[in-house]
Amino acid sequence: MAKAWKYLAAGAAALFVAEWKLSDIAIKPRQQLDTKEKCEEELRLSGIDPEEVEKNWNREDFTLKSRYGYRLRCTLIPKDPQVKHTDGRTRVAVVVHGHGENCCSSMKYAKVFRDLGFETIVYDQRNHGASDKALTTMGRREADDLATVCAWVRRRFGKSCLLGTHGESMGAATVMLHSAMDRNLAFVVEDCGYSSLKRQLAYVMKTRYHLPPALLLYPCMGVAWLRTGVRFSQVEPAEAVARSGDTPMLFIHGDADTYVPFFMLDENYNAKRTGARRKVVFPGAAHAMSLLSDPERYRNEVEAFLKDNHIL
Repeated sequence: MAKAWKYLAAGAAALFVAEWKLSDIAIKPRQQLDTKEKCEEELRLSGIDPEEVEKNWNREDFTLKSRYGYRLRCTLIPKDPQVKHTDGRTRVAVVVHGHGENCCSSMKYAKVFRDLGFETIVYDQRNHGASDKALTTMGRREADDLATVCAWVRRRFGKSCLLGTHGESMGAATVMLHSAMDRNLAFVVEDCGYSSLKRQLAYVMKTRYHLPPALLLYPCMGVAWLRTGVRFSQVEPAEAVARSGDTPMLFIHGDADTYVPFFMLDENYNAKRTGARRKVVFPGAAHAMSLLSDPERYRNEVEAFLKDNHIL
């Protein structure tokens, strides 16, 4: 009997270690390089001239302290000075990057908003880039950080500014979760965000890692809860969208996305029961590749959405 208990204990310990390492994939993501060379490469892939950014974008770097005590690296990108708004109101967009990325990957979206006359904020999410290390919570505490950034925007530009958010992948989950917290947003754009973290993790376990979610998902989320204090089963971006009030929302997804499944686009879109909504599909676009697959159409869709909702 003692020997059997020893084997059971050893098996339980091995399973716990395996679940710990599996949870690392979500809460300690592999990082993209945060170097000048990597950022310049990212800009060129997006059709943006790094020299133009360096000479003419007049960026302003700053840091903010989150409610949890760590620092967030942020950058303010002023609007294109040639763009004038007849009503005199300041437009501001906060762009939120995805899992394992940093603010360099937000620059392609920043250009869209800059060209449309928006002051734009890009920043490194917690545990990413040059921001302080704090275990990633797949959007939950990241939404609180976004609230901190938005509060800074309103202090800087005044409460009357037209402030909206844009997020890609985990950043899209972040802006959707935040949309239920801030009913004064002018707009939200979510690009390829998951509707439910629990079902997203199950999907990735099965399709990418070929592991059985029925056996491993809940233990993995339990370990993540022990490590982060966040219940991943409660990270439900679509549910937050349902509580976003009348904030206009644009939902974007590539139909060739094999990471965040394409069917989640409709789940997010259908959750929006009040306020204006618009859904845009990019044929053949893989995960987080909609803008790069057709930059002109992406910009036009964002501009049309903003004009339809009287933001431009």
